[in-house]
Amino acid sequence: MKIFPAVIVVLILFPMVCFAADYDIPRIIDDDGPAQGVTPLVLKELWRVGGEDSDVIFGRIVDVQRHPDGNIYVLDNQLCQVTVISKDGEYLGELSREGDGPGELRQPMALAFLADDVLAVGMGFPGKLVSMGLDGTPLNSIFPIGEPADGNIGIMMSSRFGAGLLVSSGGRIVFEDQSSSYTERFLSVGEGDLTEFHRILETKTPLDPTGRRFSETESYYIDLRWALDSQGRIYAPMKRDAYEVSVFDKTGELMRVFGRQYKPRKRTQSEKDDVGPLINVAGRPDTREWDIADNDECINRVQYNHDDNSVWVLTPHGDNDQPDGILETWDVFSTDGQYLRQVPIPLGDEMIDGDVYLVGGSQLVIVRGTASTFGGNGDPDEDEGVTEVEPLEVICYQVQ
Repeated sequence: MKIFPAVIVVLILFPMVCFAADYDIPRIIDDDGPAQGVTPLVLKELWRVGGEDSDVIFGRIVDVQRHPDGNIYVLDNQLCQVTVISKDGEYLGELSREGDGPGELRQPMALAFLADDVLAVGMGFPGKLVSMGLDGTPLNSIFPIGEPADGNIGIMMSSRFGAGLLVSSGGRIVFEDQSSSYTERFLSVGEGDLTEFHRILETKTPLDPTGRRFSETESYYIDLRWALDSQGRIYAPMKRDAYEVSVFDKTGELMRVFGRQYKPRKRTQSEKDDVGPLINVAGRPDTREWDIADNDECINRVQYNHDDNSVWVLTPHGDNDQPDGILETWDVFSTDGQYLRQVPIPLGDEMIDGDVYLVGGSQLVIVRGTASTFGGNGDPDEDEGVTEVEPLEVICYQVQ
């Protein structure tokens, strides 16, 4: 089972999320199957960088973006740098490095092109975007989730830019006293000169400072599972245990809900043992009171495909339970919620594990392998929190 790349500092929260009644908005929950059936991709490999026999080394890749000139930018959370690869597969070097100086990075989580000549890198903690020229020249810092303040710990998990909007998922822990400390989760939306932001899809919940209480279901949020389209609409699976994608405008107003009938994937005990917050506020956790769900969440990832204005959804079944020769299977919807087709990624004979990025230009990038994963249950003594598997490889394909 794949685990989302994660920032080192993680909020431990127990939200009880309430949304406005949505019975007046369009709801399309398909029970007939994809209108166009199953349509496997036909792929032509263009190039690959990294892997066992390469001089280019990756640590933990968390985002991949394609520049309009065709170059591919790869964000490495572990090495704190951006690797640039030409449209022909030539390694062009790295931008930035680990540090706290101008243009330097710590715990980077997301990439976004704010303009053709401006690259922004979202940092997990402290939560901010570091912008730079395409040659790595430092520009300025942007604080979508708020500038650091005494007593507040803010993190940013992901960022997307489109239609003149910068949207970031974030949160913060507010320490007041043992009885009234709390956590917040939200999306932060900015436009124009990106100096002012407003929050949507907010949750605010009490914080257990002892770390003894953890409910996986109650702590669910959309951190890495949402997408932004070219019209500024946000696609987010707000419910853990339902195959539903909610569509919001930039103000957070719910526009529609779509999805399909789906039976959640049941976990093995080993998979359940791997679930938990990465770091507790209290340090080493007491897990005896933790409540871990028997089933996976219904939706793993949501991506927007700029090539045909479609929304791609990956489920745990599509991620894990695939036949021989298939790496993953994605569901493809129109932006108005019509279930169009299922798309198998036919690379299962070549690789066991890989993360798919729809980068545009009729291209698809696969990050093959897993350089390292975090240990489960937040236990620092379990394999020292890291398990070595195989070196990462970035492979670019043309979709035929």
